Amino acid sequence: MGRKRGASYPYQARQGGEARRDQATDIENVIHWAHGEADCDPKRIGLWGTSYSGGHVVHVAAVDHRVKALVSQVGGMDSSFVVANEQARAATYDGATRRARGELGYPPPRAVVIGKLQGGPVAEKMIHNSPVNEAGNAPNCAMLFIVAEKEELFDNRDHAVKAHALAKGPKKLVSIPGIAHYGIYNEARHEATRLAIEWFDAHLKN
Repeated sequence: MGRKRGASYPYQARQGGEARRDQATDIENVIHWAHGEADCDPKRIGLWGTSYSGGHVVHVAAVDHRVKALVSQVGGMDSSFVVANEQARAATYDGATRRARGELGYPPPRAVVIGKLQGGPVAEKMIHNSPVNEAGNAPNCAMLFIVAEKEELFDNRDHAVKAHALAKGPKKLVSIPGIAHYGIYNEARHEATRLAIEWFDAHLKN
């Protein structure tokens, strides 16, 4: 079983955000490696992702059907807002052009650019990130979605709630009351961990 947290990627530490393709490849490589381990049961692979990685695990499960269970905590699953309208597209592509030409650098680690989000996103690397629409492509993967009742970084209805509705296999949606996005790392950490372990026990041990 592999577990990754949204803030744990070296790409983010260095550049404030990186393309889903790069981060998802990290997760896929963990699965490939685990399959070569003698003590790994290849029929019991699970993924656990938080925040942006909460979307990555949905994408990986959709393209690699060796994943039998996943937990997505406060998952950000749709970055289409970076090209959602003419103004957003202009800003995103202008930044992309300037960065490609060496005229614009990457945000520093933990930069606060959007609301209370810790880590400045690189908009042009988010254009094609929409794992919410892939949730239905993994019918044999049991999916648990954990959301924060007071999520302030995005609308849960456009992310985990939508993904849960599209998922075709065993699924569950849990809202932890009273917490905002980063509460999953702090006051709700033990509750979220308990929910995840119970989910994996139910769907990977049997």
